[in-house]
Amino acid sequence: MRDLSSRNQKLLGLKKKIALAAAGTLLAAASIAAGTAIVPSDFEIPVLLANGEVITPPWYVTVEGECVALVDSRDDARKVVKQVANYYKNEETIDLEIKERTSSKEMDLKNGDEKPNILTVEEAADEIASKQELTVKTTELSAEEQPVSFETITRKTEKLYKGQTKVKQEGRTGRKEVIKEVTKENGQTVEEQVLEETLLEEPEPEITLKGTKERPKPAELVSAKVGTGKMTAPVSQLNVTSSFGPRWGRTHLGVDLAMPQGSSICAADGGTVIFTGYCGSYGNLVKLDHGNGIVTYYAHCSQILAEQGSRVKKGDPIAKVGSTGNSTGPHLHFEVRVNGENVDPMGYL
Repeated sequence: MRDLSSRNQKLLGLKKKIALAAAGTLLAAASIAAGTAIVPSDFEIPVLLANGEVITPPWYVTVEGECVALVDSRDDARKVVKQVANYYKNEETIDLEIKERTSSKEMDLKNGDEKPNILTVEEAADEIASKQELTVKTTELSAEEQPVSFETITRKTEKLYKGQTKVKQEGRTGRKEVIKEVTKENGQTVEEQVLEETLLEEPEPEITLKGTKERPKPAELVSAKVGTGKMTAPVSQLNVTSSFGPRWGRTHLGVDLAMPQGSSICAADGGTVIFTGYCGSYGNLVKLDHGNGIVTYYAHCSQILAEQGSRVKKGDPIAKVGSTGNSTGPHLHFEVRVNGENVDPMGYL
C-alpha cells in the first residue's frame, strides 16, 4: 500500500505540471486570439522537460550574434555583460566601453526537450572573460612619480694633468609627477598619453674636471709635484709591525710602520693632497692622489702639515707620527690604493 500511495503521489504531481504547462499555453493562445491583455507582454510560457521539470525558457548572451553563454533569464543575460565589464573597472577608470555588439536571445526550448546547461551569472561572466569573447576597453587616469636624469658636465682645468679627472660635484637625480591617460583592452595597456608633468625636485648636474696640463718630462719627475709610480718610504725606518693582508679575522688594508711619536711622515710620491682631517678609526688622515688611479693613505697622525688641495713632491713632509683613532701606540698606517682597490704597499717601496 505504501508503494502504491507513493507512486500515485508522483503521478499526481506530474499531472499537475503538465496541466500547468498546458494551461499557460492555452491562456496565452486564448489571450492572443481574443486580442485581450489577459497575459502580460513579458510572460514566458513554461516548458515541460523530459525529466519532468517545468521551467521557463533560458536566455543566451550573444556577442556579434553568436550565442556564448546560457543563463536563466533576459535580466541575467544583461547582468553577465555588466559583470564582465566590471572585471576591468577600478578607481582610476573614467570611461568604459565594450567593442563588440552584445544582446540576448531566448532559447527555443520545447516540451520534452532535455534540460540545457544553464549557468549562473558569475559562471557565465567567468567563462566569457576567460575565453576573451568580449573586448572591454577602459580609459584610466594615472599619476606616478618618475626620476629625472641629471646632466653630466665636463670642464677642463689646468690644475690637473692630462689623463687626470676629478668629480667636483656629484650628480643627483630629480623627481617629477606624470599624469597619463592610459587605454587598456581587457586589462592590457594598448596606448598611453602624457597629459601633464610637474617637476617636484630639480636634478643636480654631475660636474667632472678634466686635466689639460702637460705632464713633466721624465727628467723632471723627481722634483715635480706629480706621481712617478715609484715610491719612497714615507718614514725614515721600515719597521713593519703589521703586514698587509689577513689580521684578526679581517683584512688589514695597509702596513703599520712603528716610529716614535712626532716623527716626520713624508709623501711617498709626488701628488695632490685630496683629504686632510679626522676620519674615524684612521684618526688624523692625509690622502694623496698621485694620478693614474694611485692614492696613498697616511693614518693615525699626531699632526697634519699638508693643506688639502695643495701639491707636494716626493719626500715633502706632510704629517707627524701619532696614535690617533684606533691605534695601540705611535705608528704610521700606510695604504696604497690602485683604482679604488687596496694593494700591498711593500710592492711599491
